[in-house]
Amino acid sequence: MVAEGKLTGVCPAHGLTTLYYLIRKHGSKREAEDAMDRVLDHFQIGNLDAEGWREARLLSLDDFEDAVVATVAKASGSALIVTRNVEDFAGSPVPAISPADLLGQFPAKT
Repeated sequence: MVAEGKLTGVCPAHGLTTLYYLIRKHGSKREAEDAMDRVLDHFQIGNLDAEGWREARLLSLDDFEDAVVATVAKASGSALIVTRNVEDFAGSPVPAISPADLLGQFPAKT
């Protein structure tokens, strides 16, 4: 839906390095580069300045990476965080939703 322009997607900048690492670990350099290009073509890239990193440290989330995602979501004006681990974002300033619940908000294509 992001690629079709129906939704605006934001990918935290650190997510690009994780994506590249995981795909490269299990696939080829070309596959990793292609995946990054798809993200760069369709998503805005969210980053934090020093104050944003400090703000992330103050969130009451157990996982620092989740706190960074929540802070990027807040800074970018995102309405939702889409994640498999909704419960991990209980203290987030931006509500989290599962991919299935997000898709359930849209009519099925026929």
